Amino acid sequence: MAIARRNAETIVKYTTAYPFKLPECALVCVYCREEYEDPSSFREHMRYLHSEVKVRVAFSHIPEGYIKIDCTDLSCRICSETCLSIETMVTHLVEVHNKNIDVNHDMGVQPFTFHKDMWMCAICDAKLSTLRTLSRHTQSHFLKYTCEQCGKSYFTSSSLKHHLYYCQIGDLRICVKCKKTFKTLEARRIHVNESPRCWPFTCKNCGERFMTATLKKEHRAKAHGEQSRTYVCPECREIFPDRMKYRVHFVITHTEEYFSCSCGKKFDTKNNLEKHRVVHTKEKLFPCTSCPKAFSRKKNLVQHMWIHSEVKRFECVQCNKKFNQRVTYKTHMKSYHPDVEIS
Repeated sequence: MAIARRNAETIVKYTTAYPFKLPECALVCVYCREEYEDPSSFREHMRYLHSEVKVRVAFSHIPEGYIKIDCTDLSCRICSETCLSIETMVTHLVEVHNKNIDVNHDMGVQPFTFHKDMWMCAICDAKLSTLRTLSRHTQSHFLKYTCEQCGKSYFTSSSLKHHLYYCQIGDLRICVKCKKTFKTLEARRIHVNESPRCWPFTCKNCGERFMTATLKKEHRAKAHGEQSRTYVCPECREIFPDRMKYRVHFVITHTEEYFSCSCGKKFDTKNNLEKHRVVHTKEKLFPCTSCPKAFSRKKNLVQHMWIHSEVKRFECVQCNKKFNQRVTYKTHMKSYHPDVEIS
């Protein structure tokens, strides 16, 4: 990784390949942490406020791995020569300016080129629905470390080592946040529900954690006054109320990456296709470990398992009765307290 790191530092230092971080859905300046959803605004920020390159600061957030760079308006800082790709720019730096770049080794960068109203991979020209999915897709071109046990690939050797450690635990279930292990999925689910610090979604404004993305979105609207965001398809300009509906539309309608069922229906992921197929097969592949019932969908089994849980998640404030399923709680409220609004 040392050679790749040196190559990347040289590229960033002598070109207008602007480095950025992408923790969520906006480009973050590596120098001052300003966020930009519009890549052109990010480039303007870098051009006028950070014309002096600080290599050590730019690379401080990546102890290993590749740095993300915006190569949309790529030019040489030494002679102002413009290039259309990072490959031609590297050739220019080596042959014209005699810069120390090992062309037989990895460049240590993930290149991005941003087109107006479009997210397109700079490596294979694939069209993606959002900046975040573009980032994940781009990273897939750099997954070089593969687990021989399960086939999963990783970006760095340390990520693979981390994965291998948990692969060797066997049948134990792991909490991805605190790394505690549990003998059953039910035990892990109870742990997560009772441990707010292990909830997967975090509000970037106040740090409060939530079990679902929907709850986080509702919190940010109520507590921080954030407006509900809509998503406009860059291809057909159709507007969607949430990112998931937009993503499904984009993949199925405007790409060739969808998955088709023999009945003609299309799906954005292979997993969603497999979930749909039980409509045709009528299989019930998810049996309950506590009673004879079985289910065709995993989410139905997960919901059913709350019946057997001692944890009561829903409480009626009118009569203090508790319920472990939302559906039974709502039924109770409609039957006994019809005038009370259910949140």
